[in-house]
Amino acid sequence: MDNSLPSTEERILEAAKKVFHTRGFEGARMQEIANEAGVNKALVHYYFRNKENLFKAVFEDAFRRVVAKVKEIFVSDLTFPEKIETFLKYYISYLSQNSYLPLFIINSMYEKPGQLKEILDKIDFSPETLLVGIREQVRDELHLDIDPFHVYINILSLCIFPVVARPLIQTIFSYSNEQMTRFYEERTTETPVFILNALKGYENNSAK
Repeated sequence: MDNSLPSTEERILEAAKKVFHTRGFEGARMQEIANEAGVNKALVHYYFRNKENLFKAVFEDAFRRVVAKVKEIFVSDLTFPEKIETFLKYYISYLSQNSYLPLFIINSMYEKPGQLKEILDKIDFSPETLLVGIREQVRDELHLDIDPFHVYINILSLCIFPVVARPLIQTIFSYSNEQMTRFYEERTTETPVFILNALKGYENNSAK
């Protein structure tokens, strides 16, 4: 028996990802998900009961992928510059290969705003604790007293915007898919340098 073959439940989840990513919650139909998974609709209901539960499973999987690495990196023993470099290299690479994720998560939060809080509680992720850790480490290592919220949002923006704006970038600059791949690879090294230089500039201004 080939244990590498996906189970029926896994096939349904993968099919649901494709349909929800394309149509969102309101536009998705259980029959379409069943067709994509190659099963009958009764099996979809057997495993997930209804569209709400299936959407929740897909959204939770997507958000877990985004949050898990954040938690792993920022609670590690790395120095703050090392955390910035590790985070940016991983996320730019990951998001460029999974470009549907940022928009899917954002759209999902608009459609189901209460779902995010449920998932944050379920996966034991505390943004407040993360920000406290960033503030303390920046203060101790870089001797800067700056708002960690802005630091974190700036880092996220530099990761997410080039992925979300891919069609815009390709249209304006006439970039091919191959050129976009090289662009994302360059950003894994350019962006950490930019962030760390920005923090050094902040430090120099504070010292005046």
